[in-house]
Amino acid sequence: MDCLTSSTCNLAISEIVQKKSYEIDDDEADIVLKTSDGLLKAHKSVVRSCPYFAAIIDGSWIESQSSVITLDIFSFKSVKFVVEHMYKPKQSIDTNHDIGELITLVDMLGLQSLQELISSTMVVTVCHNFHKPCKDCIEGVMSTLQLASTYYLAEVRTKCLNWITKHFVKSWNSRPFSCLPEPLQQSCLKSLENSMNIENIIDLTLKTQQLQQILPSVKWAEPVKMLVKSLTTSCMTFMQQHFRDTLHSAKFKSLCQIDTWSLGSVEAIIFQAACNLPVDQACLSYLALEKITDELLKLGEDQQPLDPIYVDFIQRLFKAVENRLIQRVGMATKCSAWDAIPKTKQISIMQMGFFDPLDSYPKNSSDRPNPRHSLRRNHSLNAATASGDVSSKSRAPNAGLNTGALQRTTLRATIHGGRNPISPTAAARTTGTPRSSGISNVQSSNRGVPETLRPNSVRTTNASASRSNTSRLNSNLVGTSCQRSVNPTVSRTPKTR
Repeated sequence: MDCLTSSTCNLAISEIVQKKSYEIDDDEADIVLKTSDGLLKAHKSVVRSCPYFAAIIDGSWIESQSSVITLDIFSFKSVKFVVEHMYKPKQSIDTNHDIGELITLVDMLGLQSLQELISSTMVVTVCHNFHKPCKDCIEGVMSTLQLASTYYLAEVRTKCLNWITKHFVKSWNSRPFSCLPEPLQQSCLKSLENSMNIENIIDLTLKTQQLQQILPSVKWAEPVKMLVKSLTTSCMTFMQQHFRDTLHSAKFKSLCQIDTWSLGSVEAIIFQAACNLPVDQACLSYLALEKITDELLKLGEDQQPLDPIYVDFIQRLFKAVENRLIQRVGMATKCSAWDAIPKTKQISIMQMGFFDPLDSYPKNSSDRPNPRHSLRRNHSLNAATASGDVSSKSRAPNAGLNTGALQRTTLRATIHGGRNPISPTAAARTTGTPRSSGISNVQSSNRGVPETLRPNSVRTTNASASRSNTSRLNSNLVGTSCQRSVNPTVSRTPKTR
């Protein structure tokens, strides 16, 4: 058994020694690698350790019958470096190598060990170990992020995103960042949103405003401005949803120690969030600010020095939150945080908001009047009042209609053919409308004017009226009656009695 073990070890050692004795481009090379700018000779026994080359050499492909493997999309320098790594593993990569081409070739060949070496080299030489941002490392981090996202280098990609998130004011305000694909820009935005917490939300909002001010007004900065706008909205939304916790944070408590200029910039952000708080956060923030105000009063009673600007800021913030509760008092009374406010404060807020809580009715009672029914009843009453019909009991009696004229009109229409038994003129006489004299206002105004000086329309109207009266008079004299048709196109045919 010992002899077998020793012989196996000696065989493995001899193979390793034999492998190390191989050299590129020697006389014993039995395969040729064709690159874009040269030919490289190698040994099948060595390159077979690569999965890509092993599949070509041992597989049933057309290339398997030939001793030439084509890699014409890669340079001779990169292919030689990879093949040399198969002969003897590399420990470092020179700076004159194209990292992008190397990582592409290594990913195609499936060399995991060389891929890790390239990843560490990118972190050290290209990203400068992720130190403070400079012009070269910003461009290097952006290119590394693209390579890491393309070739699934998860660890390097995470480091790049964390660095961009930490220094987003300088990294976003650069042309390499604006040239990133949109999915990667959205990934950077998502990373910033995930990093928000109650301790850094104020600083993050201030830096976002600073970035918005320093971005240049050029075309390449347009997509970055859209991202900054989305980031500003996300910061404000986060602060509004966690406003009570932000008031208890260490950053907010340290505002009394910063200078007046910094407090003024923070004040605008906090007041903007306070004026649009959700009702539950408004109730909780109201109690928190009331507690902070009481603490400041106790410190003032103990004769400890207080910054008057900070005290005024807290008082105005408390008033802003109270105004928000007054504006949304109807919704605030329905949230669970409303019960935490003292009863006297609740009544004061409801009175200032002109809100009637209907305390005489229980919350879940069927005896409470339904506002929809009241609204429907009021609407019906208003409609009846507008039409003059308030109720059936107060309805005025029907006035007696003069049906004589209606009967005469119906009889006359029946005799003349039954067309349109009720004409508009008869209907007007039936409802009591005074009968017009048949003379318009224009005609009455032109009575004293000679006919030659009147307008054509007036003369035509007067002439037609005169002809109609003359024909009616002549038909009565000769004992004929003229049958009048409703249709104006039908001629009037005299009918002899």
